[in-house]
Amino acid sequence: MVMSEELLKVPYQIEVHFEMAYGRISKFFKELRDNGKIFGTKCPRCGVTYCPPSSDCPKCWVPTDWVELAQQGTLIAYTIIGIPALWLKVEAPYPMGLIKVDGADTGLLHFLGEVEQDKIKVGMRVEAVWKKREERGGYITDIAHFKPV
Repeated sequence: MVMSEELLKVPYQIEVHFEMAYGRISKFFKELRDNGKIFGTKCPRCGVTYCPPSSDCPKCWVPTDWVELAQQGTLIAYTIIGIPALWLKVEAPYPMGLIKVDGADTGLLHFLGEVEQDKIKVGMRVEAVWKKREERGGYITDIAHFKPV
């Protein structure tokens, strides 16, 4: 069925305020905010290092230990997102990458920046680019993006 009338569009904005507890992985976000450092967690039983951190090893079910990781890593996968990320105010298209931070065994999903999209390659080396200290709030986006080394 085809409608001949134009649809009424009403712009509006919804704001939702909430607080979230990071629990036992709080250190990860505190270090991002306060010191510009990337931390992961390492299983004392199997030796796997997780970044992003996991409070308990999902393989061994034992509490993990904190370890400081590098500022650089390797891009292990990526995609180009074609829709806007309204909650982050990022314009599309933009690249997202899965980064294996040096010292970690798992991948951290994050924005890629300071690179032309056709130059992005799996295996390329990248490093964290931080927001200014006064702009950080204890979020994963305290790392503005990762750029090629």
